[in-house]
Amino acid sequence: MSLCRRCHKLGAVLLLFSGFAHGALSAQQELLLQNAAQAFSQGNYRPAAAALPQLANTYMGPWVAYWSLQPRLQTLQTAQFRQFADEFPQGAAYLLLRRQWLIELGKRQDWQHFAEVYHAGPAPENITIRCYAARNPLLRMGDPGSLWQTAPATDGACNRMAKNALSQGQIATPLLWQKLAQMVRTRQLHTAASFAVYLPGPASSAVAALLQDPHAWLAAHAETTGTEFGSVAGAELLHLALLCELPNAPALAVAQAETLPDLTAAQRASVCYSAAQQAAQKFQTQNAVAWYQAAVNADASYRPEVDVLQWMVRSALLQQDWPLVLAAVQRLPREQAEKSQWQFWRALALQKSGEPAAARAIWSRIASPFDAFGQLATVALGRPLGLPTANPGATTFTAPGGTRSAPESQENSSLRRAFKLYQLGLYFDALWEWGRYLDTLPNTDAIRAAAEKAAQNHAWLLAINASTRIPNDADWRQGYVLPYRNDILASAAQNALAPSLVAGVIRQESGFAPGISSFAGAQGIMQVMPGTAAWVQRHYPQTATADLQSASGNIQIGTAYLAYLRSQLGNSPLLLAAAYNAGPGAVQRWLAKIPIGDSQWTGLIFAANIPYQQTRDYVLAVLSNTIVYRMLLAEPTQSPLSYWQLAR
Repeated sequence: MSLCRRCHKLGAVLLLFSGFAHGALSAQQELLLQNAAQAFSQGNYRPAAAALPQLANTYMGPWVAYWSLQPRLQTLQTAQFRQFADEFPQGAAYLLLRRQWLIELGKRQDWQHFAEVYHAGPAPENITIRCYAARNPLLRMGDPGSLWQTAPATDGACNRMAKNALSQGQIATPLLWQKLAQMVRTRQLHTAASFAVYLPGPASSAVAALLQDPHAWLAAHAETTGTEFGSVAGAELLHLALLCELPNAPALAVAQAETLPDLTAAQRASVCYSAAQQAAQKFQTQNAVAWYQAAVNADASYRPEVDVLQWMVRSALLQQDWPLVLAAVQRLPREQAEKSQWQFWRALALQKSGEPAAARAIWSRIASPFDAFGQLATVALGRPLGLPTANPGATTFTAPGGTRSAPESQENSSLRRAFKLYQLGLYFDALWEWGRYLDTLPNTDAIRAAAEKAAQNHAWLLAINASTRIPNDADWRQGYVLPYRNDILASAAQNALAPSLVAGVIRQESGFAPGISSFAGAQGIMQVMPGTAAWVQRHYPQTATADLQSASGNIQIGTAYLAYLRSQLGNSPLLLAAAYNAGPGAVQRWLAKIPIGDSQWTGLIFAANIPYQQTRDYVLAVLSNTIVYRMLLAEPTQSPLSYWQLAR
């Protein structure tokens, strides 16, 4: 269905100037809107397209138009996007479709229309769009080399831009070597092979050969690379070959890096750092620490990528090598090093190294009841943990309430759209609209008012999201909402679990959004997979009739699954949180592989070495949530450190 310019122009005029456009929807319009939203969530644009003439002049018109276009983005015509942009300019729906349309135009290499759309609004921050803009012959926006240097090795748009720039001599060969090394480290070998053709001379075919069989290539060329390829290219080829060899023969690669004469100091350090990270992720801590030290010895000024240094800290913690912890944190980029987790470990290393005053100064700076490492810093200082006094007028949101109202100038547009999208279960779209709305607010008082309005509308996830923009979690009552309190208390009691743990899991899994689903298919407020739910209902009779799609039923099933995990792993909140995210089998494998010490920080060091970043972050969030909810629910006092033990 094509867009009707005339009726939509009228709709835009009404939307901007008529009070009617901001009024309540009629019963018929509500039904059309619900059908359109449900169909859109299933990838079907037709109900939205059919309903648009009746909904275009309502406050939800921009999103209905978006739903009518986005599912068919790959076949969308330029005229259709122009009509949409004419009728609904500058709003959140427009900004989202514009971003997606720019990526689609880049894929099509439709440079004329890409340039028109790019110039019609703010320059996007998205790296893929920026790479398309740099490649576009009508724009040439940005330096191709700088963009490629910061882009992930897997970004196809940036890689295509780089190939175009390389063919025109716009990217220097040293950067090409640097990116080839990055691709090899991240095992993007096919991508690396596709870039080898841009190297000058015989180095091109040499890269293709060493990627196929690095061991054989090194055996044939290790001693002659300088003569065959020149000193610079020869050293780069050796570097790539050794990086390729690491997964199969790390000790051999490190030994060769230390002895082959043609390598630079930085290249020697690069190989040693990469070997150390690989060993750290396999929990081979002695090798990891030895190779990290070899990297530092090879070139003390070389700075590897951030994740390499982070694993350097983790391995050093397992070995209780406190000087190495300090060295690794010191090498992190400043913005990373200042984060609370790395500052916590730095303070612990200082304390263990005989500098307690310096350690206490750091812990005092990061102590907080809301951040996991802030909570632990409070414990390290020997201070009691408690919530700050609530701001006057703040409300604990277990039901609609509060007295503040959000700015009237916005209430009839993006604010209402965000709440309606939330009610329709389109949580991504709701968060997008909500974020654009919060961007317009002048100060934290206005953000607090918006969060309160969200809670009044039962848009709990939006209230939590707004609270993250208030410095230092000043309005903790808005950030730690507790809807479904009775369901949580009942299910926790039935399964002999702490209600605070159940609430902590829910806040991280869904932000209390009851109808949310993940890309993997996890359902509802506790994000339970349907297969897991079916298993739980067969084995836990109290859940047999629970409805996975309702908030109360989902809580029953999810809490029963937590009880099952406890039967497998014990009562450690740390292990329960890790298993809820990654599965009990993964946690049992980690317990068997990760060397366990016997200090009070053992569990926390174990958690820091969990190999999945998603699970590491998840555990931090769930346990810090749980500790806050423990205080809110007035559960028996426990030290926050007790939550981080491997056995309870």
